[in-house]
Amino acid sequence: MSIRRATRIETQTIWNYSFTVFNEATMGYGKLTSDKVLQMAASFLHNGGYYLVHHENDMIQGWIGVGKTVDHYNNEMAGFIFEIYVLPLFRKRGIAEKLCEAAFRQLSAEGLHKVQLNVFAGNRAKHLYQKLGFQEVSSLMEKRISY
Repeated sequence: MSIRRATRIETQTIWNYSFTVFNEATMGYGKLTSDKVLQMAASFLHNGGYYLVHHENDMIQGWIGVGKTVDHYNNEMAGFIFEIYVLPLFRKRGIAEKLCEAAFRQLSAEGLHKVQLNVFAGNRAKHLYQKLGFQEVSSLMEKRISY
């Protein structure tokens, strides 16, 4: 088992899962086309983001998308987790936690002091993030209206 930066070919493989990852992460809330989801991923990479992959026996088992962002509330640079995904066959093995820890080390080595992510209400991954020390900072709330 090892975790390392994804190659160009591995990034292409990850992109093949983009629509599935988006739908799982947004808990069905997101209603984008697969082309729009790919545009979002391309923008993340274009802005300096990258993937770390967890692989064993030459097989990718999961990945984490890592980048940087400006925390607009205090004008501080922060690491940002764009996405994290473990293929269903390899879940419940601690891979997501290992990927997060690798991302934390990488972002720290890049001189960052905090990392942020966005998680949708009801996403089971929120429990992992809390276990890893993430704290809720804000909540986006909405109400449908029609008059």
